[in-house]
Amino acid sequence: MSRHLADYYSRSVSITRALDCFVFDRSGKKYLDCIAGWCVGTVGWGNAEVRDAIVQEAAEGRYVPPLFRFEKQEEFATLLCRLAPHKKLIRAFRCTSGSEAVEFAIKCARATTRKSNIVSIDGVYHGHTYGAAAVGEACGRNSAMAPCPPGFLKLPLPHPLHGPSEDAVIEEFAKLVQSTADIAAFMSEPVWTNAGAIVPSSSFYPRIERICRKNNILFIMDEVATGFGHCGTLFASELWGLQPDILCLGKGISGGYGTIAATLVTESVFRKSRSIPSYSTFGWVPLDMAAARANIEIIVREKLWKNASDVGAYFLEQLRAAFLSHPCVGDIRGIGLVLGIEIVKNKKKNTPDKIRAFLIQRACEKRGLLLETIDGVLFLTPPLIFSRAHADEAVSILKKVLR
Repeated sequence: MSRHLADYYSRSVSITRALDCFVFDRSGKKYLDCIAGWCVGTVGWGNAEVRDAIVQEAAEGRYVPPLFRFEKQEEFATLLCRLAPHKKLIRAFRCTSGSEAVEFAIKCARATTRKSNIVSIDGVYHGHTYGAAAVGEACGRNSAMAPCPPGFLKLPLPHPLHGPSEDAVIEEFAKLVQSTADIAAFMSEPVWTNAGAIVPSSSFYPRIERICRKNNILFIMDEVATGFGHCGTLFASELWGLQPDILCLGKGISGGYGTIAATLVTESVFRKSRSIPSYSTFGWVPLDMAAARANIEIIVREKLWKNASDVGAYFLEQLRAAFLSHPCVGDIRGIGLVLGIEIVKNKKKNTPDKIRAFLIQRACEKRGLLLETIDGVLFLTPPLIFSRAHADEAVSILKKVLR
């Protein structure tokens, strides 16, 4: 535990350097990184092209506040809007983090509709600032952050083992819409990452979006974690042809090389949101933007989402073949390079076993594999350059641990 740093949860591994899909500690021990900052890592660590872009911009030694114009910001906004999952997303708000991107989405939704309530899926993470925590699961009744600010309504999470069916959730949403006219927007992740790598069916979000369109409710996709390739498409919204009015981006936008995010909106939302505070002191500072642009250009040029799709499918297949029959494994699921192994006490009740999952995580760490746990789920989100050989190495270590 640090003497001065406000640090509650960090592990004992002290990282000193990183390369490609590996990180190294102070003793020189090598770890295969299957966390990559919770969907942050994209082009891998120590990428020379990104490093050179950062060095070149650092030599300029400049900061441009939002009070003034900076041509490279317009160029970067144009790049994001050109890549967006549909053509109507043509304005980009400058943000520093995924949480701030979600906050912009909430503000824009309320300003556009002049309505209060944001509907979301319970148990899905959206950030730690108060608005983001309220639309997500970070300031519930049992949280030290409670109470949440008002104006947030929750639908249950359709969970493959523990939750209601998708049909039941959609029916509940339809009833909620009929019971109150004061709904500004529906917001969720297209794939529920921190909820345990849960992938909805191909019909779930199109049905949700139809209800939104029919009732003049804005449809918001939080792609902070899923954007820029992790789910096997550039944006996970593309998996089902979704057309969000607002799109939240972060994490993968910089690949871990900067502190930058964005909220993309339609022209209609932009025009109706003029009254919101939009000044972000460190939103898109030149150094972060140089890193993000280089990162995105590599992803697009190399089509790294295709590698995530191919290697992710192989990784998932190998994990299922090796562990699905294991007595403590209830489910193995995911898409692209967002994968989850649900650890249970027994297969009859599928009760999550958080302690065993944590012990597996610790044992993997000792053998040189870094992964995360979420409520009994082993969570794997390696960089987009992950290879089949890397997947085989991860499976080999997990086999040794689970024996």
